[in-house]
Amino acid sequence: MAESPTGIIPEELMAPKYTAAVMQFLGKLYVDSETKTDLFRGWAQEVGVQISASQVNRVRETGTDTGGPTR
Repeated sequence: MAESPTGIIPEELMAPKYTAAVMQFLGKLYVDSETKTDLFRGWAQEVGVQISASQVNRVRETGTDTGGPTR
């Protein structure tokens, strides 16, 4: 299992089989869409999984600047 490079995504999600769980985790974070997509891409690179443009877009749509989680 890889160590989380960001310290944000939990280490227990640092494996390719957790793509959906990482997307769900990021969807709940109160951060902007660019930060979320950067975290998602960094996670994918770290664990060695390819992610699709549609997956990136789904994460992006949950950003606080696009109507995602509010406090």
